[in-house]
Amino acid sequence: MGHAQALRLWKSAELPEDQFFRESINYSGRKTARAKSEHRRLQILEATLRIAARDGLRGIKHRAVAREAKVPLASTTYYFRDIDELISDSFMLFAEKAREDLGRFYDTINLVLDNIPEETRKRGGKGRCELAKRLTAITTAYLTEQFSDRREQVLAEQVFLMESLRDERLAGLARSYRGAWIAGLEQILHRLDSPAPARDASLLVNVVLGLGYDTLLNRSVADARTLEASVHRIICMILGV
Repeated sequence: MGHAQALRLWKSAELPEDQFFRESINYSGRKTARAKSEHRRLQILEATLRIAARDGLRGIKHRAVAREAKVPLASTTYYFRDIDELISDSFMLFAEKAREDLGRFYDTINLVLDNIPEETRKRGGKGRCELAKRLTAITTAYLTEQFSDRREQVLAEQVFLMESLRDERLAGLARSYRGAWIAGLEQILHRLDSPAPARDASLLVNVVLGLGYDTLLNRSVADARTLEASVHRIICMILGV
């Protein structure tokens, strides 16, 4: 099977969950038709994300957002009726961007799997240890970037996911966001002959969220060596090596 065919099959398999996620992205604020208006709306939402990461949701106020976005106060109330709408739409923007970033990571993993022998993808097959090392290197690089270079994004994620436990409107998006994350992993684990790809995918998502939380809690920059050791151990367990 060639790369193009395999990638089409993978994307086809992921489509229902990905489509469900995209359909759940439904902004509530005022719709914009002009590029200038859309740019300002995005300015406001991105400023809201920065405040959420820095001060938590309690820091999101129209005046504070306008100051952060460097726009007139009237702009925030023009595009968003109230704070709840502003918070909801900023989470929508966060989830949309995070999904695109995660999609690129999954594409990289699938490209590696497209170019290894079928035997290696089978549980107990030859070359699994070397594959574990390659997947560890890719995953560690991705997580190091997330926990270090995109620390603010990880913090915003934790803030919104915690708030989704109290806000049912955010909870729906949080569930579809998590579901899309798990779906992509499940497809990869199925290709790697996992005996329980759905369960393992859910466990991996929990582990990554926990690693992000620990990094933020300890106010430390991700230690690549320690992270690599943890990732390698998890991948070896998943691959059965």
